Amino acid sequence: MMMGRHRAKRAGIALALMGFAAPSFAQQPSLPDDVSAFVSRRDGCDHFRGEEATDRDRRAQIEEALNRLCRGSDADLARLKRQYSGNKAVMTILERYEPDIEGDGAAE
Repeated sequence: MMMGRHRAKRAGIALALMGFAAPSFAQQPSLPDDVSAFVSRRDGCDHFRGEEATDRDRRAQIEEALNRLCRGSDADLARLKRQYSGNKAVMTILERYEPDIEGDGAAE
């Protein structure tokens, strides 16, 4: 009997927390397709920039990913910032990214 009440209480708390979280999902701005594609690609790039090569095969995998995901991203970021300079929501997202990662040799 006590066990049932605790489960019900936990379920109620979980539902209440979900109710508080729901507005934050609704407030997420819908990003233009080109910005969403950039964010996805650049997040992948940044992930592999932080990867450690543990052996030759892994180094090759990382280098391939860096070339595929990072190459051209500095220019893409600059272009998107110019294109969406008047869109505060988009600019907030784009400002999270370093503007010059290719100059350090990460994608070369």
